Amino acid sequence: MKSKRKNNEKGFTLIELIMVIVILGIISAVAIPKFLSLSDSAKLSAARGVGGALSSSISAAHSDYLINGNNYTLASVLSATAFTSGIALQAVATDDPASGEIASNVAGDEIILDYKNSQFHWDWTAKVDDTPALLTETANKFPE
Repeated sequence: MKSKRKNNEKGFTLIELIMVIVILGIISAVAIPKFLSLSDSAKLSAARGVGGALSSSISAAHSDYLINGNNYTLASVLSATAFTSGIALQAVATDDPASGEIASNVAGDEIILDYKNSQFHWDWTAKVDDTPALLTETANKFPE
């Protein structure tokens, strides 16, 4: 049986093109929302990594306090922590650090990180006798 197409008729039919467009539309409708939320998830993961580094610094400072009697504060823990990913320590306490900076607030009871225009906050509870200082994750603000 011979095909009814002539040799000079090459290409896709209109039905085939419409089906490809429909399939691409379905894939994009499912995939795009998933990829949009990955940015916030990545920022939150990076901020929690910073929180983990701060907790490690607290543990080290508290161990030094128990062994050698060297007292520690929020400012000393922040300055002893090595930050990566373009995060810089703001030496002066501020309630609104610039993008890419971490600082203690003016009251001295909170740590604020501005990471890629999203703010992350941790409450600082100072040590009491042999009980180490405590860092508690609080509000996280993503830009609107």
